[in-house]
Amino acid sequence: MKILWIDDEIDLLKPFIYLLQKEGYDVQTATSGEDGVKLASKEAFDLIFLDEIMPGVDGLEVLRKIKSENSEQLVVMVTKSEEEDLMTEAYGGWVDDYITKPFSLSQLLSVLNRTLKRRSIIEEKMAESYSTQLRTIVEPTDHNEWVEYYRNIVSWDTRMLEFGSKDLKAIHEQKKRDGNAGFAKYIESEYPDYLKGKGPLLSHQIFSHIVFPALKDGPIYFVIFDSMRLDQYIKLIPFIKDHYEIATHYYYSILPTATPYSRNSIFAGLLPLEIVEQYPQYWPYEEKGQNRFERNLFAEQLKRNNLRLNFSFYKLSSITEIGKSINKIKGESTDIVIIIINFFDMLIHSIPGRGNMKGILDDERVLLNILAYWFPLSPIFELFKALSRKGRRLILTTDHGFIRVRRPTIIYGGREISPNLRYKYGPALRVDKKSALLLNNPGDISLPSDDPSVRFAIAKEDHYFIYPTKPTEYEKEFKYTFQHGGISTEEMILPIGVMKPR
Repeated sequence: MKILWIDDEIDLLKPFIYLLQKEGYDVQTATSGEDGVKLASKEAFDLIFLDEIMPGVDGLEVLRKIKSENSEQLVVMVTKSEEEDLMTEAYGGWVDDYITKPFSLSQLLSVLNRTLKRRSIIEEKMAESYSTQLRTIVEPTDHNEWVEYYRNIVSWDTRMLEFGSKDLKAIHEQKKRDGNAGFAKYIESEYPDYLKGKGPLLSHQIFSHIVFPALKDGPIYFVIFDSMRLDQYIKLIPFIKDHYEIATHYYYSILPTATPYSRNSIFAGLLPLEIVEQYPQYWPYEEKGQNRFERNLFAEQLKRNNLRLNFSFYKLSSITEIGKSINKIKGESTDIVIIIINFFDMLIHSIPGRGNMKGILDDERVLLNILAYWFPLSPIFELFKALSRKGRRLILTTDHGFIRVRRPTIIYGGREISPNLRYKYGPALRVDKKSALLLNNPGDISLPSDDPSVRFAIAKEDHYFIYPTKPTEYEKEFKYTFQHGGISTEEMILPIGVMKPR
């Protein structure tokens, strides 16, 4: 069994290392956080002992880097203090256990055995519980059941962040794929009825059903985290709930689950085809700048509903912009303050050394661990806390989710095909209908087109579109990347958090 011990005073620990080796453990050492991180990234260790205080990069930062690379790595913090604040920060950074200096060999062996056996016991019980639940789950038959099904899937994702064997995780991933296959069939059958009001809350109904009714109790801050999934929202809740009472609702993104469609519909209060029919000047067909009229569309929604409300509008694409805007935002006195935050890109850009993203994100659940230490240190959280102190109510939601694509499917058509990987439009499109919803008439699901010959193709499950020319090169470039625009639970089933200051 392999152990890595990271401590700048490793010479003082040689008696313990010798005794561990006599007990049969293979112990390697590192005298700095940087060297420890390098070793942990190159070799597999059953457990890492990590000193809390070291020159250069301290123990907590080393912990975050190790866990970002491998969320399952067991780490025991070696500390000189049992202060509550330190332990809270350490456990918030995913430390598995800790031991306080000075310690004896028996104490060292105790924490080592406790940590290793704890994982083994939990993984065994988790496998039994998961197997029992699999036998009782039936495929959902309506939109509410699909929400509950997906919430259950996300709950297991969260539990498997720290525990769960590779075999169990593989079974769970297959369960998710099977679920998305059933969900795609369900959406293909039922989505037209959704658009007639016979289904869940949809993108274009958020303001009329959630936001406007909430205004009877006073001003609202309406916040959109671009491309946030339900699992990420759930990961944020423990931080936010210390400052807000939260009631969570759910809605379905319209198709395609992409910003130009879903977010324009949110602010217009209309489906895409209705936007084109009523406000053609606010629907550009070119690929760039398709969301530059959100403020205008929202103003038109207020007029249609005869609402004489003042509103402020912010689109923030970087951490720097948020930091500079905090004072102005929290000082707003309008009826509705709208804030759009480029959430997913900010999260990705928070990853140190992110050049090889495919390597970092082999397991997409690593994103959740990264989020857990990035968000509470971000100016976004500072803004939320400041608004809570001022007694401001929030409604937090997203425009669509995303999925990690795995299976390429070839699409055929003319030269004028849109570049998106999860949805395409253009003349004479052809695609395998097992992997995509193909619409000869986009208007059937209230999608506009500037040419009657245009067709729409929307990818199902974890498929993505590639062209027949150079298919191997396209597959190599885009396989396992995060994409949106298609039909999956991850992209369509989304949270709305209504938050009241504590």
